[in-house]
Amino acid sequence: MPSWTPASDTTSAAATAAVDGGAALHLERLPQTRTWYVDVWVQMLRRKPLGTTGAIIVAVMLAGAVLADVLTPYGFSETNLRERFIAMDGAHWLGTDQIGRDVLTRILYGARISLYVGFGAVTLGSLLATLLGIASAYFGGRLDLFVQRGVDAWMAFPGLLLLMTILSLLGPGVWNITLVLGVAFGIQNSRIVRGVVLSIKENTWIEGARAAGAGHLRVTIVHVLPNALPTIIVVATTGLSTVILTEASLSFLGLGVPPPYPTWGGMLSLAGLDHMYRAPWLAIWPAVALSLAVFGFNMLGDALRDLLDPRLKGG
Repeated sequence: MPSWTPASDTTSAAATAAVDGGAALHLERLPQTRTWYVDVWVQMLRRKPLGTTGAIIVAVMLAGAVLADVLTPYGFSETNLRERFIAMDGAHWLGTDQIGRDVLTRILYGARISLYVGFGAVTLGSLLATLLGIASAYFGGRLDLFVQRGVDAWMAFPGLLLLMTILSLLGPGVWNITLVLGVAFGIQNSRIVRGVVLSIKENTWIEGARAAGAGHLRVTIVHVLPNALPTIIVVATTGLSTVILTEASLSFLGLGVPPPYPTWGGMLSLAGLDHMYRAPWLAIWPAVALSLAVFGFNMLGDALRDLLDPRLKGG
């Protein structure tokens, strides 16, 4: 015979099942309560070994640049003519140059200059790219036409030649090269931000925010900017290697940070070229440092792109 269950018991069982289901759903959602940037780093450690390697290289380089005063007992311009062209010993791990300066010390201080210029230019460029990209895509019309024709005019010139021309007028220096590289980075990458914002502003929740009475400033800051932020982070990270390499190229040509401050490009240009055959380490070690920096930022940027770009997630 079929069993009969009282209505109260049925209600109690349903309530218990609902509670159990809600608890199970809650337990399933627990790992998703962490913030998105913590989740990105966890996913990178699990799925992106090259990205993790790049992050380690960048962290070591940052530590070396910040702690250069502690890690080495020498000054970056300290000379000793009795210790010229030492290849490698216990006192000078990477040797000395033509006037007895410690190469490791100069590489560490060169990392400080390169990272200072790189992060400064990328920060300035990201702000400029965000401003131009969001304004151009969100408002459209004549503003979009004017901004994009200006970007076309800038990109019509060879990049390095244009930077050399501007720096030859402004003069070498940390502030000048950071400003010029930041403006160039922002103009070139404003189109990437513009393309992302064009797709964001077509969503229905943007129209809903406008219908609710939100002004243009609130819509762009509260709704558009947070959704474009992952792309901006990826652009900034991948662009760091390009900015550092460009700064080294300009320093190699004599348009970067002037002596006595050491830069990797300047070390390759001055002592590296003049004494390459007699003391090859003067060119090898700055080139290794520059290559590791570019590799680390590229791998980190590629991993962040795979994890933050919704079109590439799970790829």
